[in-house]
Amino acid sequence: MSALRQPNFSTEYYSPKTQPQKINYQPQVVRQPKANSKKIVKSKAFLSSASLPSNLKTLSLLQKGSCGLAIATMTASIGLYMSTVRIPKLWSQEYQHLENLQRQERQLVAINETIKYQIAHEAGQDDGLVISKPESAVFINPAKTQVKNQSKRGKNQHQAIELKHSNLGY
Repeated sequence: MSALRQPNFSTEYYSPKTQPQKINYQPQVVRQPKANSKKIVKSKAFLSSASLPSNLKTLSLLQKGSCGLAIATMTASIGLYMSTVRIPKLWSQEYQHLENLQRQERQLVAINETIKYQIAHEAGQDDGLVISKPESAVFINPAKTQVKNQSKRGKNQHQAIELKHSNLGY
């Protein structure tokens, strides 16, 4: 025996309650003609789905609609998340490309200025180079041109020349 106190299940703590009457649904056996001796059992306990109350039909439609709405919301949130992750990634790649181009530009400007400085420095050291004076300018008369007879040219060549030189942009 143990030293623990034994529970007291007297009626003063636990009064017996009357059990509700259970309804027993008995399946009915329908007899068919003797040619087919199979038994068909019909149950009264199951309701057909067409006879559901309107409240349950409404709740069922509400459940289906909320499920569809939840799926649409999840899809939209995943799409939004993907766009918020993808856009900064693309932006950082393009920003790196921009920084590389700016660095190359600075290097090219520095190289260009170095070359200009070297040319100017070498020109200052060379005694053969002198600053030009207006008196030392040489003027050349233009060459004389001969006018060719346009009648020898074909009509198509004349039109091609007119079209070539008639552009306003040149």
